[in-house]
Parts: sequence; C-alpha cells; structure tokens
Amino acid sequence: MSTGINTEGLSLPLDIRNVAAVDDAGGEHFECQMTGAYLIDLYRSGLLKLTGNIRPAHSQEQVTGKTRTKIEKWTRELLANNAIIGNISVRLDPTKSEFSVWVDEETGDKCLTIESGVLDCAVDSLSRIKSILSAADNPLASFNLDTRFQVRVWLLDDDGAKKVATIYNTRGDKVNDSTAKYAYSETNEQELARRLVNLSPHLGQDNVEVLSNSVSASSHKLTAFNTISKAIEVSWKGGPVTANDLDEQAAWLIDAWDALVSVRPEFGKLSTPARQEYRRKSIASTAVAIYGLIGAMSVMYADGIDPATAFARIPAGDDDIFSIHNPAWSEAGVVSPGGSGNLTTRNSFAARRATTRILRQRMGLGMEAED
Repeated sequence: MSTGINTEGLSLPLDIRNVAAVDDAGGEHFECQMTGAYLIDLYRSGLLKLTGNIRPAHSQEQVTGKTRTKIEKWTRELLANNAIIGNISVRLDPTKSEFSVWVDEETGDKCLTIESGVLDCAVDSLSRIKSILSAADNPLASFNLDTRFQVRVWLLDDDGAKKVATIYNTRGDKVNDSTAKYAYSETNEQELARRLVNLSPHLGQDNVEVLSNSVSASSHKLTAFNTISKAIEVSWKGGPVTANDLDEQAAWLIDAWDALVSVRPEFGKLSTPARQEYRRKSIASTAVAIYGLIGAMSVMYADGIDPATAFARIPAGDDDIFSIHNPAWSEAGVVSPGGSGNLTTRNSFAARRATTRILRQRMGLGMEAED
C-alpha cells in the first residue's frame, strides 16, 4: 500500500491487502484500512471515481450549500489533523468488474484483488473523500497523508447501491442542534453560549431546553439552547479567540443577563402559569426576542455601555416594548395575525434584524442593525 502521493500511479490488477469480510445488506463486503495517500493515489490513478452519489449537490459543477460547508469544515479539520471522519464507503459493482479474494500464505493476510473495474462513491462518503482530496491539495500542506481511515468496499450493483445509500441518508433522526451544540461546542461562539446557559443563575437546563430546537407552548422554559447559540453565532461581535477571551466575555454576558432579569424578570425563571401568560401577551418568550436582545448586548459590549443602564430603558409598564400589541412589531413585520386571528411572531432573518433595531433604538444604542 502506498505511503505517499508522489508515485507512478496505481494500476490493475489492484491488490487491497488485509481485508476482513463482513455481512451486510444481504451479502458479503470487505473492511480494510487505507491511508490518505492511498485514497489520493486511487483517485489520481482513475481507480476511484467520484461518481454515483445520490446527493443532488454533488451533481452540480460547483458544490454549494450545506454540502460545501460540510466539505470545507472537514478539510479544515484534516489540515489540523483532528478530523472525525468515521467509516468511508466505496463501491465495487460486481456486475461490471472482476475480482478475487485470496489468502497470502506467507503473511496470512486476506486480500482483495480487483482485476477489472473501478471503485466509486455510489453508496456514501463522497463529501469525506472530497475533503481528503482538498486537504491534500491545500498549499498549507499540513495534512498527514499517513492518516489511516477505515474503509468498507461494498460489493453492490446499482440497485443495491441506491438502496444502501438511501437508507444511509434517510433512516433515523440526527441529533438536533440544541442537543449537539450543548454537548460539544464546535466554535468559540457556541462555547460562549454554553457557558452563559450553564453559569447564569437565570438560565440553566431548568430554564433552557437542551433536548430539542423548540420549546413547547405549555413549557415553563424560556427558550431552546440552539436559539441562544445561533443568536450569539450570528450577532455577537466580540469575536472570542483565546481562552481568556471566552472567560471574560462569558462573565460579561452572565452579568448582562443578570441586569436584564432585574428589569425584565420574564427572561429568568418563571412558573408554568406565569410563562404561559407571558406567551399570550408578550413577545418576550420568543426566539426573535432572544435574537434581538443578543444583538443589543453585542453593541453594549463593543461600545462599553453598562447593561444595567441600557436595560433600565425597557421596563415593564403601560408602554411595554415587548407587548405583542406594540404597533412597532406589526409595522416592522415581526408580529402578524395568525390563522385563528391571534397575533403570532415571525422568526425570519428580516424579523430578527427588525427586532434588534427596535430594541437598540429604545435602549439608545444607535441604528446599527445592518452590522
């Protein structure tokens, strides 16, 4: 097996050594290990084709959207040599190839020899393979090409490959964003959100939903963790880089939330009847309000404004800024009539920007919602 990419190229017959047979999808397939360099050699030699994947994004000339984001993230992690890739799948179509399985009597290795045909990506893993190729081509040249990957060679015809690919991509529910981000922070902004929720006496798991991306209308909880995390990811301009940044900014946010709750207790812990009453008459317990407040806090932090001073300008009362009947919300498109005639809030990008702008204006923080 190759240990570097500067080779004369691989060719048929191709020996894949030290394979183990596995039973899956009603047939026998093979597990083995391949280095990053070997996978690259397979591709450059034309023995691994980037074809057959069922994801529409891969059929475009330029990969876009979530698939592109996923490839770029894996590429960055491979360059840092800390990527979590998992098993890689490649497919060998037994109806369009010839192969044999034999045992090397000298070493005892079970070997798969491909005499004709090529491997492709009809089952899965095209994004992973593209990220490996991208990391290998990156001018940074920090990807360790000797990194070993667990690879399954699926022996499937086209119908079988489509069946396995469909099951891989549709069966079962992925962990929702609130659960995943609360368990592990991929970015400093996510870690900032996690520290705020964990360490604020007004939040925590008894007031923030960490098992789903939304909160039931009957729940006493304020919001979902993913709402706070996404608001910080999108709106927080502190840009934490080091551990010291995280410590300092998390402490500031915790104090700011304390100042908020001292003026507006509905952003702290409430009984179930009290929370339900706020949901009926106010936008305070909505995702769009959380986005607006985080956006306002970002300006306070950047401009050195005391949160207690700013929040003192939005007290509850006859002119309650958070009242669902406040005409500012309907004029800005944040609130609109629902199907039953009740007023409902929107959580669109435009509604979040408008909420941030209105709160900044009321708290005297300027007109910077376009930031």
